[in-house]
Amino acid sequence: MMLRFTVLALAFSTATPAFGQPPAPAPAAPRFAWEPGKVHTYRVVQSTVVKETVLDEKTEKPVTSESGTNLTLVRKWTVKDVDKQGVATLEMSISEMKSVIRQPDGMTVTTDSAKPEDAKSMAEFLNKPIVTVRVDTQGKLIEVKDAKIGSAARLQAELPFRLVLPDALPDAGKTWDRPFGVKIDPPNGTGENYDFTQKYTSKGAKDGYLIVGVETTLKAPPKATGEQVPLVPMLWTGDVYFNTVAGKYQASRLSAKAELANHQGEGTKFVYESTYAEDSMDK
Repeated sequence: MMLRFTVLALAFSTATPAFGQPPAPAPAAPRFAWEPGKVHTYRVVQSTVVKETVLDEKTEKPVTSESGTNLTLVRKWTVKDVDKQGVATLEMSISEMKSVIRQPDGMTVTTDSAKPEDAKSMAEFLNKPIVTVRVDTQGKLIEVKDAKIGSAARLQAELPFRLVLPDALPDAGKTWDRPFGVKIDPPNGTGENYDFTQKYTSKGAKDGYLIVGVETTLKAPPKATGEQVPLVPMLWTGDVYFNTVAGKYQASRLSAKAELANHQGEGTKFVYESTYAEDSMDK
């Protein structure tokens, strides 16, 4: 009898510990791993085509023109400091840039920093800090401290690292949003504020990368079609890749497209299409 009791006690002692163990910790949420002094280098390739149909002043017949820009640049984000909350202060500089502008009349203008003469004309911003921002571990833009070129508001539409990470590790299909506002000042706008929503969708993790779908929408488009023209370049859609092992933004493949009919009256049209590819050059 005693032997039987001992065997049963041993059986239960080996079978029940699993019930008493604490649950396994949830997988860590993806986060930027900022390191003071670290330099993150990216190559950007952007191609933009604009087709515009307007009415000829003399004949009042529609006339279509087309222009385009191909831009290639290398930009560097240097982590200058990281505070106790994990918010990093980063400076961005451009070390290389080449732009090819195709004008409506068919002429092409090329500027390339690899050419000494062109590099001299770019001396104001080449290899110098032109943007200083504070970004937290989720990629949120906390502050634009300085923006020597371009609008500080534009950085809300085009985040320094293209996404805001979720509060927890997202399952495939999980979505989260980022609202932001942009003020369009003259000459592109009238000083109006516009509200956008950027929706993120997890497409799952693969080979150490979290793939996040991005879709940007305008909450309340202005009634006048012409006022939508400067807002179109902010409507980015595509995929962003985050390196969960290194804790860094790795790459993105984005596009913005729109066709606005009658933007300058009956019979006119504005067509915009831009593609954006960015890749980390870090080893």
